[in-house]
Amino acid sequence: MELNLQQQTQRATTDQDIQQAAHSLRDQIRENVRAQLEAERARAAAQAVPAPPTPPTPEAVVSVPPFAYQRAPDVPPEVVDISIAFFFTMAAIIIGLPLARAFARRMDRRGAAPQIPNEVSAQLNQLTQAVDAIALEVERISEGQRFTTRLLTEREPQKQTLPR
Repeated sequence: MELNLQQQTQRATTDQDIQQAAHSLRDQIRENVRAQLEAERARAAAQAVPAPPTPPTPEAVVSVPPFAYQRAPDVPPEVVDISIAFFFTMAAIIIGLPLARAFARRMDRRGAAPQIPNEVSAQLNQLTQAVDAIALEVERISEGQRFTTRLLTEREPQKQTLPR
């Protein structure tokens, strides 16, 4: 037990010594940084700071005349007009061609047959088959009526020949 107490007291003293050493080291670093900052400030103050430039006096202001379009003396005015028209035409083609294509594609899409869904197509096929079957049955019925009508017309003359 006594050893444990001695070890604990030794640990406590070493912890205190370490903390004291850390504090003293921290204080020394702070002092060094402060000393360097003061030295830099003193050196900056010792250097001459240049004065800001003085604004120019009104007599010293130089102005540039505005840009004026001047044609070369040997170029006729028609050539200038044609070149300007050429560049406007090229700009219209570059912008107008994609717009014309888009408009044409839109018109083509409107004229195309609409796409029919598969379900509707299957129902139409079933309906077509049903109508064909009904047409065959109606044909058979009409054929049967023709046959019976022909039989009845052939019998009537025989009835007339019978004695009364």
